[in-house]
Amino acid sequence: MPVEAAQETEQFAARHTSRLRRRLALQINRALQSCDAQAVHQIRIAIRRFTQAVAVWKPCFPAKDLRKTRRRLKKIMSAAGEVRNCDVAHKFLLRWRIAHRDRLQSKLEARRQDAVRDLIAQLKRWTNPNLAAQDCLPEVAQQALGRLSKDFLDRGNEASSPEGSAQAMHRFRMVAKKYRYTLELFEPSSPLVESIKRVSALLGDINDCVTAAQIVPALASRLKKRRRKKVEAFRQCWAAECAAPRKKPVAGAEHSRRRSAA
Repeated sequence: MPVEAAQETEQFAARHTSRLRRRLALQINRALQSCDAQAVHQIRIAIRRFTQAVAVWKPCFPAKDLRKTRRRLKKIMSAAGEVRNCDVAHKFLLRWRIAHRDRLQSKLEARRQDAVRDLIAQLKRWTNPNLAAQDCLPEVAQQALGRLSKDFLDRGNEASSPEGSAQAMHRFRMVAKKYRYTLELFEPSSPLVESIKRVSALLGDINDCVTAAQIVPALASRLKKRRRKKVEAFRQCWAAECAAPRKKPVAGAEHSRRRSAA
């Protein structure tokens, strides 16, 4: 393998992970100032984008540093997830008039305050990692995209089938996010990115219904009806936009060199 190709891939990996790391640091600083719903949501997105980038180039980073970084981010993600769950439930609680809504809202606000304290504690422990890419093979990205592409289609077909369970939809939602964020590294203008966004939005709505029903059981019957409609919309969207076999996205050494030279 030419030395130049490996060096260009290392530069590509380093540049993009550095950009995403700075974005993550920015969102963490903003959340430390105000843990409102939008700030928490943006932290979760920033973590997912950064962790997926380092997952794609996992062989390029020191294993010990990578494990340490991912452990810390996992704790932040878990804490942010609890706050986010409260925000989702609160949104639905405000939408519908139900018995004892004020009391339920007070309990939910107290739960969120506890979750915010835990999140802030985790954020204060965060230190920005200095991951240095090394020994990058140009084939790494292409191989990652190939695996994700197959997983995306397989999991999507499983989740969208009439027998698709809530667990199958949740698993597919995670795969869809990983595939989208990886595609955006190499083919941000691909029409498939927009299709995945639409599918993911419906899967997010479905997951929100499940989450809110668990936190506020009084909303369960209304959320069940809403979830049923969203599941049908997801199946239609999947069949129309993603289920047919597609040409694999272009990625790898040649594409990395083009992006590096731009």
